[in-house]
Amino acid sequence: MAKNKTILLILIVWLAFGSHALAQQPHGIFWSPELRLNPAFTGMMNAKWRIQKNNRWQTFEDGNQLNWSTFSADIRKEITKEVGGYGLKIQESSGNTFGFGIMDDRRKSDSLGAEYIADYFSISYHKVLKKSGNSIGIGIQPGYMRDETEKKFDLNAGFLWGKGIINCWQEDQYFRNQIGFAAYNILSNWADSAIYHGREVQAHAGFLIDKVEQFHIVANGLYRYNGTNDFAFGADVLFFPIVHYAYWDRARLGLHYRSSNHLTFSAGLRFYGRGKKTLTIDGTISYDMPMKFMDFESKYKSAWEIGIVIIPFEKCWSLNKCGN
Repeated sequence: MAKNKTILLILIVWLAFGSHALAQQPHGIFWSPELRLNPAFTGMMNAKWRIQKNNRWQTFEDGNQLNWSTFSADIRKEITKEVGGYGLKIQESSGNTFGFGIMDDRRKSDSLGAEYIADYFSISYHKVLKKSGNSIGIGIQPGYMRDETEKKFDLNAGFLWGKGIINCWQEDQYFRNQIGFAAYNILSNWADSAIYHGREVQAHAGFLIDKVEQFHIVANGLYRYNGTNDFAFGADVLFFPIVHYAYWDRARLGLHYRSSNHLTFSAGLRFYGRGKKTLTIDGTISYDMPMKFMDFESKYKSAWEIGIVIIPFEKCWSLNKCGN
């Protein structure tokens, strides 16, 4: 455990003070930091806490580059109730869950001299409806947007519906089927300025297809409006080895089309320590490739993106990779 704590401390320092990430277009969408995709994702994990960092480097045809980084940390608090009697009392889930977190969102362009920083406190509430098994949740994020000369209050909000929790790899998708809506920068205009990010609304959905034993597929899509339309759709394929190896147990490949006229290729791998109670480091990398053979110009040339998620993990292997 001491070794795990040392590794965690080093990673937290890198996450908090590492290089800025970049972008005018949104993150690679399908492995975006959950708190940037929808405030209602706060605390939605099968662990007590989560740390997440995502960096993006985006290049334009004229050589300008935009950097975007998002750092988030959140915790989960499930409300339980005591049931039973006569000396046999146990704690049972009440179906109510709260999430609390923080998020730091930054954009920077050395070539354009533009810089944007926004910090948020994030809170969510989720309720499981026992008769249907559906889960509904809401989340809000009050915070401040600022640059070198100006600061203003900001607010984000979101709604999430889901059914069937995935017990093994919530870093990709918490529910087997989920649909969400979110509004960011609510107090801004649609296109606030060249530095501040304007108001945007978005809808996202993901659906698990688990018909094959050695791999599963998540089909997903996202639509965003911020004065102009932006959408993406595609799928992630998750590969599970027959046995759990000493330090890793699954990999992913993804392919998505973006309305900016790009194909996004992504790949990822989950690592963990040897002990039963350990940490997992789930990482991904993606590349936006311009589709030059299409008959319209891309909004930017290309982009690279990397991200990691760190959570505490207790090994409890199951023959069912995705739970119920």
